[in-house]
Amino acid sequence: MRFDTFAEACNNLNSEMDFCYKSIAPSIEFSNTGRRGGKKYFSITLITLISVLKDIRNNIGKFSPNSDYVEGIWRDLFSEYLTDPAVNALSTVQTLPLFAAIGKTLHIVNTPDALYSDKSMTLNTAFLTAAIDYLESQLPDEELYFSTPSATHSTAKKGENIIYYGAPGTGKSHTIDDEVDEANTIRTVFHADTTNSDFMGCLKPKMNGGAIEYEFRPGPFTNAVCNAIKDPEHHHWLVIEEINRAPAAAVFGEIFQLLDREHGTGGSRYSITLSDLDMRAYIEKETDITLEQGKLSLPGNLTLLATMNSSDQAVMPLDTAFKRRWQFRYIPLDFDESYKAGEKACADGNLKIPDRAGREVEVSWKNFATTINTLLTEQDIPEDRHLGPFFLSEEEMKNNPKEALTGKLFMYLWDDVLRHGMKDTVFDSEVKTYGQLTRKYNNSEKIFSDSFYHLLVSEYFEPESLLREVAEENPDYKTDE
Repeated sequence: MRFDTFAEACNNLNSEMDFCYKSIAPSIEFSNTGRRGGKKYFSITLITLISVLKDIRNNIGKFSPNSDYVEGIWRDLFSEYLTDPAVNALSTVQTLPLFAAIGKTLHIVNTPDALYSDKSMTLNTAFLTAAIDYLESQLPDEELYFSTPSATHSTAKKGENIIYYGAPGTGKSHTIDDEVDEANTIRTVFHADTTNSDFMGCLKPKMNGGAIEYEFRPGPFTNAVCNAIKDPEHHHWLVIEEINRAPAAAVFGEIFQLLDREHGTGGSRYSITLSDLDMRAYIEKETDITLEQGKLSLPGNLTLLATMNSSDQAVMPLDTAFKRRWQFRYIPLDFDESYKAGEKACADGNLKIPDRAGREVEVSWKNFATTINTLLTEQDIPEDRHLGPFFLSEEEMKNNPKEALTGKLFMYLWDDVLRHGMKDTVFDSEVKTYGQLTRKYNNSEKIFSDSFYHLLVSEYFEPESLLREVAEENPDYKTDE
């Protein structure tokens, strides 16, 4: 059954605990189970509920394995990750009612026709994002909450600082692409030699006829700030790829203080006095504003988005003070369900690999990658070093699959993941060098470990398949059947 409004859906949801949408506040009212003779009612505003859903989404890697209610686990999760102090306190004594309120919200927004349980919920990034977007659409004009009566209405959302992280190939950059308006976006990539002057801007020489002059050349940060100030009616983004490949705190320098955001407006909570007078003059000239006492703040219509791959050998750690000013959103490693509703969960494509007898067989990318990841998990290798569902693109597998394996995937596994004496987890123990690995692969010789073949065959190949037939011919083949 479909409902015309969120309120109607809430008020018609059959469950053990009351759950009601109050459109005047607006808020959600819910109760405990009434086991002690009378129900106790609690209320949570939509703004607060949105922040709770964002807290869960930002820590989805911690929450998603616990979709079924276990009181002690959920009490600890709420206590550690809910940032609103009032809801955090409520969760310690009314854990199940809060769990159920969250679950009902996700259920109504995403799967209203499905069966509902007070003690189970579906937790993934797509469901949480859909619920957040819907609840935000239920809020009255944000001027009623955050602006003075004389303020000019803006369609821009509130600024945030978000770092997307996860295994390589999970879609971190793709997630950002879907969130930003490219016309209002400045992009940059951090690397080991990135400096504060690269990011902010600095004086650089230029030729004026036969004479050399110096002028301030803005960096990506200054360009993004100026664009946002000049266009307050629209939202703007600064995207930083590979933020931890440079010493990020040093690159940001004094401006990292600006990353503390006001909850209501999204602007900087604190300002800084610019020490670079040339930068100050440039911003004032470009935006036609005066920085009072030379103080700069981030405008509320500027969001900073970044990607981070902690498995990279060249990365640099982010210090605690810097990390505290960012939200971290984990992109889960999932080959079956996309983090974006309606999108592919995994790249389509097939790989040709040698079986134990040296015969070439075709394996789907999904089956190949999940087999590798299972072997890595068994060796307690962290998930951020596993293969993401888009580690190899469809174009790579279609146009040159052998080069995609030898020039990219095998090199990543050999040099980065299995470099400390665990190469025989995936590869045959007779393979001693990377050169030998590529030669054997190109000659269609056995290159994978027996564990790899056994797991791949037992999980993904039917009894009549060629790969299973060849595997069973081997005297060392083991089966659970």
